[in-house]
Amino acid sequence: MSARNHGFDPRQYLRSVPGGLVEEIHLAEFTVNRFEGGELLIDTHDHPVAEEVWGLYALAVERFGPKPALIEWDTDLPPLEVLLEEAAKAERIMEVHHARAA
Repeated sequence: MSARNHGFDPRQYLRSVPGGLVEEIHLAEFTVNRFEGGELLIDTHDHPVAEEVWGLYALAVERFGPKPALIEWDTDLPPLEVLLEEAAKAERIMEVHHARAA
């Protein structure tokens, strides 16, 4: 994921956050709003978590260790199975980190 809304690399930002400050991680989908001269990512909470976000989450788990994760989905709610699969993805990422740390 390149620098977008805020003009900086989110990976570099995650590396700069003091680990003791992170208590919970929120995960969500975004919509790309394109306009003349650029684009803006809007946090929409209405689809599965974006692959780019999963990548950042994996980096965050590696950096901060396993922390509670919240899948944000506020509108156009899918069947429960879809929500459970999103939660399972977060669990798998944490398990990979745990296996590497062991």
